[in-house]
Amino acid sequence: MGDYPIPEHPEWYVRDPSKMTDFAACYRRFFFKHLLGWVADVPRNDLTWGEAWHIGQEHILLNGYDDLNVVRAFDKFLACYRKKFSEDTDELFTPKTPLRALMAFQEYATKYQHDLDEFEVLFTEISGTVPVCKEPERILHFRMDNILKYPTGYGSMEHKSKGGSITDSWFRQWPLSFQVGTYHHALYCLYPENEIKGMIMNGAGILKTKFDFQRLPIRKGRDQMRVWLFNMNYWLHELERELAALTHCDENAPILVAFPQRPVACDRYWGCEFHDYCMAWVNPLQHCEEPPLGFVQSFWDPRKKPFSHKMDLAGEYKEEE
Repeated sequence: MGDYPIPEHPEWYVRDPSKMTDFAACYRRFFFKHLLGWVADVPRNDLTWGEAWHIGQEHILLNGYDDLNVVRAFDKFLACYRKKFSEDTDELFTPKTPLRALMAFQEYATKYQHDLDEFEVLFTEISGTVPVCKEPERILHFRMDNILKYPTGYGSMEHKSKGGSITDSWFRQWPLSFQVGTYHHALYCLYPENEIKGMIMNGAGILKTKFDFQRLPIRKGRDQMRVWLFNMNYWLHELERELAALTHCDENAPILVAFPQRPVACDRYWGCEFHDYCMAWVNPLQHCEEPPLGFVQSFWDPRKKPFSHKMDLAGEYKEEE
């Protein structure tokens, strides 16, 4: 906690892989998005489609890959999707439309029809915390799609969807990601080390005339997890350092010396939504009384998303102290 030049919000201190990925990519974008809480005031189709796809995948995992459950999975998809996108917008977002989603569920269920012969679904939609450092005490929040039990151990399958084919660059983004490391850490907190099978990144590429379903298995062993833990603590320390620097900043300074720009990331996120403000504002503290046109204030908090199971693994860490 500190004396900041902008209103402090409790969500600042809820750290998860998504936020830390944003921070590592660009400190200034993190400032706009997670400290000021500025988000676009119109829904993004790719995020809504992905959320709906997750809901349908959960239903299939829990109930089966037969035709009836494919239809029910699509019904759940559609109920989620239509909350934000009406039928008359469908053609604007080809190929990620509800009709293509139905066809994708059908083809996916056929390709992976033997999944439930290979593993048992223990949990879905998990919300939890894991410890990452004792002194200073640091915890990380996470959300996992599922935990699966195989004959030889435990793992998880993370559902991902995208427009277009599953490419090599898509595969390369996951093994070193904060997300995959955090999910492995949660599995290691729950089960014996020699029983961890790791993650499967369950990719669904949605194209106009076909679908591209591919899976990437990832297992991080003890040495790789040491690297992940060091990296995570490094970036958490950097975030704490920038927050401390922010307490020494004010709107009268010629520039904002906390949360500096990282210009190598401007082309990410389909073009950073804050690029114009980085170009125009040398000190954003002079312009942050309210969100600009096209933005609203909404703070990302993974704890507020619906979940089926809660696992406070950080609580176990505290009991060991």
